[in-house]
This record gives sequence, C-alpha cells and structure tokens, in this order.
Amino acid sequence: MDGEMDEDVLTEILARLPCRSLARFQCVSTSWRRIISSDYLRRRLPLITSGVLYHDGGRRQQSYTYACASGGGGGGGAMAEAADMRFFPRHETSTIIDGCNGLLLYYASRPAAFHVVSPTTRRWAELPAPRAMTLLSVLAFDPRASPRYRVVCFTGWLPRGATVEVFDSERGAWRGHELDFGLGTDAMSASMHYAAGALHVLAYSGHVVRVDLDTMACAVTPLPAPVSCRARAGHCRGRLRFASSDGQRLRIWELQDAAAGEWALKHEIGVSDVVPGDAASQPITFLFMAFHPDRELVYLWSPWKLLAFDLVERRVQEWVFGSEKEGTHLIQVWLFPFSRHLANALA
Repeated sequence: MDGEMDEDVLTEILARLPCRSLARFQCVSTSWRRIISSDYLRRRLPLITSGVLYHDGGRRQQSYTYACASGGGGGGGAMAEAADMRFFPRHETSTIIDGCNGLLLYYASRPAAFHVVSPTTRRWAELPAPRAMTLLSVLAFDPRASPRYRVVCFTGWLPRGATVEVFDSERGAWRGHELDFGLGTDAMSASMHYAAGALHVLAYSGHVVRVDLDTMACAVTPLPAPVSCRARAGHCRGRLRFASSDGQRLRIWELQDAAAGEWALKHEIGVSDVVPGDAASQPITFLFMAFHPDRELVYLWSPWKLLAFDLVERRVQEWVFGSEKEGTHLIQVWLFPFSRHLANALA
C-alpha cells in the first residue's frame, strides 16, 4: 500500500472519531497533525459536532450543564451524556452564561471574572475585567473562519441603542462602543444569534437588527411574522432564517433580499409531522431550538427530548434528557464544524 493510500485510510478512520479525540491526536505525529489541524479532513468528510446547554431541574437553580456529541445529531432514543467540565478549575464557582460554536462563556461574581472555555480541547482563558458593570453578555465565535472570538457586554441602555464593551481575543483588550439600533430599545429581545461576523437580534416590533461587530453599525430588516418568545433566528447554508412557532405548528422563512425585506416561506410542519401515530393526538408541544448549518434539518425541544427533524425526508431522531419529572429545561443548541480554528482558539 503506497503512502497516498495510507493517508486516505487514515483520513477515513480519523473522520469517525469524536472531536475531542481529534484535538488530542494532533500530538501523535507531524503527519497526523497536518491532516487534523488543516482543513483537509473537513473538506473530505465534514465533521459536525453538537453542543447542548441545559438546566437539570434536580440541580441547583443557576447550574447549567453542557453536553457535547459528535455526528451532528443523536440516534433514536440515545441518552445525552453531560460533558465532564471539572478540568476547568472555576467550574463549580462560575455559571455558564452563553455558548457559541464550541466555546462556553463562564461568569463568576465573587470575584468578578469572565472565562472562555473549550470543552473540546479542555483549554480556557481568563479575560481582563471590563470597565463597566455588564447587563447582558454574548459570546461570538466562528470556527469555520478563524480562532478569533469576541465577548460583547451590554453595559447600558439608550432610548434607541446601547453602550457596549467588546473583548477581542486578537487584541486581548476591551473596547467601548455606542450602538444605534434604529429601533426603540424597549422593542429589543434577548434572542440573539451570531453568524458571519454579526449579531442578529430579534425585536418585538417585528424586525431583526444586524449588528456588525467589525464596524458596530446596525441594520434593520422587517420580519415576515410577529416575534414571540418562541421565535428564533439562525443561519442555514449561509442564509438568514427565521422560525416562528405556536407550539403546535412551526413555520420557517429564509431571507431573500435584506434591503427589500423579502422573505420566502421554506417549510411548515406540525406536531403530526414530528410525532408519529396516535401520540400526535396527545397534548404535545415543541419549541424550535436550532438550524443545522448545512442541511435542511432543525432541532426541536419536546418535554425532556431533543428532536432532530429532517425537513426533506420527514424523519426524526431524538436525544433523551433524564426524565420528565426532573423538569429538565433546554437552554441552547448549536452545531459547529471541527477545524484547526476550533482546536487553536484558546492556544
């Protein structure tokens, strides 16, 4: 067997390993590091990892648990296993307040401190303290683009905007900015989604506000349906999507033209599409959680189950979270590729 064939076989084997193992196996040899740390492996066989942040009703009130699994979705009836975060020394004294594409943002109040933590590579970084007290903090990271991450802290509210401090990992420092949302601040929700270098914030006035994190300029686009606590924004195949649900029916639109505010209805599903047979006649509801970044696949939360629903094949897979009696509450779901940028984000 020649060297080229050996590398192809190795690539096939590596592609089937959990992302945590890939991060560790970069140290085996220079050839393994070249295959794993470059994007060659991802181009051959895209590796998608699922991150889940949830609150277990049996734990202390403000304790959140992170679960991570490779493969982009759970198998039928698979139990979701929590990731062991004890490698991070302040895990017990800090709270996970956000997560983005494989990194977690921890906050501790006594003494006040922000940490960015990678469950995949088991690395962490302590951030210098921001100058002002923070009201809301968001983590922004795209492992497809670079190892750079940013933390956006909202420090004050203005009639039509906000004051923010942004930590940039490339600069290693905070920088203050003033945002002009273009809408009354009272209309802004806490539902935010990061993609393509920008935060996308849903507004109860029926708009989505795009905040460019490079220029801090804001752009307002009208939405095709009202914003409720069940509404979410996300990206699929590089396009902004908007999901609106009443608990029984889910509608998904895709933005066609931001300047004109043109949206196209892509999918519409009901409980009967997700829950087969007689079970659909029971009083079951579901919440939209996330879009798959590359496939026509959505993630839904039904009591103590995370459902991965294929919008084309109309097929469902599920993860099970404890039992309904424990009152498990899902906070956030995201899917992200393993790449050299994820492995090197906190190097």
